[in-house]
Amino acid sequence: MRFSKFHLFDYMIFKNISIVFFLLLTTYCVSAQSTEPINTDRPDQSDGAYVLEKNKFQIENGITISDKTLLNNFMLRYGFTKSAEVRIELDAGRFEDKNGLLPVTFSVKQRIIEQKKIIPAITLVGYLGFEQLAGKNFSGHGLPAAIVLAFENEVSPKISLGYNIGTATWFKNLNLTFGIGYITEKKLSFFAEYFSSFHKKEVPQHNFDIGAQYLIRNNLQFDIAAGHSLFDKDKRMFITTGFAYRFN
Repeated sequence: MRFSKFHLFDYMIFKNISIVFFLLLTTYCVSAQSTEPINTDRPDQSDGAYVLEKNKFQIENGITISDKTLLNNFMLRYGFTKSAEVRIELDAGRFEDKNGLLPVTFSVKQRIIEQKKIIPAITLVGYLGFEQLAGKNFSGHGLPAAIVLAFENEVSPKISLGYNIGTATWFKNLNLTFGIGYITEKKLSFFAEYFSSFHKKEVPQHNFDIGAQYLIRNNLQFDIAAGHSLFDKDKRMFITTGFAYRFN
């Protein structure tokens, strides 16, 4: 069966909703589960310092909507060692005036140190995209790359601080983030975050977002977030919602 571009994307959304209900059913049918609550890298813009446990698989999926964007964001994570994980990201949909599969991106997270009193937990994250593995509207021969240092301080059992320093497009961009998270006693958590991008030849972009995450089970979480630009005439805004599931 052939789909038009918009019908194809509607089909993708329907498929993701079906996956959510399937995971819900599967989760409630499985009695054994890890006691540690799931830890995700969505829906905020920061990379967390947490590294997935060895031999664990985790999927994180969501939909991002803005004025010129309607994307499905999918990430598969795998705990490769006790201190490292490998990941693959597949984003597809509409971005500005293009439709299709964006360049497939592979990444690695390597824990450097755990938190020790006021010294934060630090993790190194490396990204490498492959324009050869993309839809025809996004294909090319480039290898977009990024490097991020992720820091995290657990101030108390309920409050944490997370911040990133990173560079993208082969050291042409400087990206910064800073966020605060709060966990309630009812499996609900909230965050507020500032994130920005600096480039020598472009006006710096400053942004702010807030969001919430709800823990259905220790291995299943739903999330929602919204963001807006700061000090910018374009007034960029986005909304994202999704889920994360860890295979126990």
